[in-house]
Amino acid sequence: MKILFSLLTILMLNKECDKKDTNLSQTVTPTETTSNMNQEEQVTITYEAMSRGLFEKVWITKDAVIVSNDRNLVEKSTYLCAEKDWNDIMTLLNKVDLKSLPNLEAPTAKRLYDGAAHASLSITKSNETIQSNSFDHGYPPAAIEKLVNKVLSIMENAKKQ
Repeated sequence: MKILFSLLTILMLNKECDKKDTNLSQTVTPTETTSNMNQEEQVTITYEAMSRGLFEKVWITKDAVIVSNDRNLVEKSTYLCAEKDWNDIMTLLNKVDLKSLPNLEAPTAKRLYDGAAHASLSITKSNETIQSNSFDHGYPPAAIEKLVNKVLSIMENAKKQ
């Protein structure tokens, strides 16, 4: 039943997105709309945290927040991504140097002795994925701390829906 509901939600989102594109093209020149929409539509932010007793994975796109607590990724919950949340994410993402993301060092090492779950952040932009090194869940590197906290906040708010 959950899968059926998720599929219906995704189909409805796609139809609504087509309607929004039509409305946008009337108010903005087509070239501006195409370049802006393509840039934002192709961004996916993925956060994953795991330990022996915990698994959380969240994908955030412009239209959806997908959350899974299933290691096999069979059970997923899909929620709408609020426009304000997406704009906040994009603002924070623009402040991050994506080239340095794989080289960021974790401020703590609790994950090495089961003191915290392993976590990582991935950014997919234009079919190119950049992933951070592993860090402690709840203690991200300073350069991505605000972004990670916003992602976790969106995930928690989505679960409450």
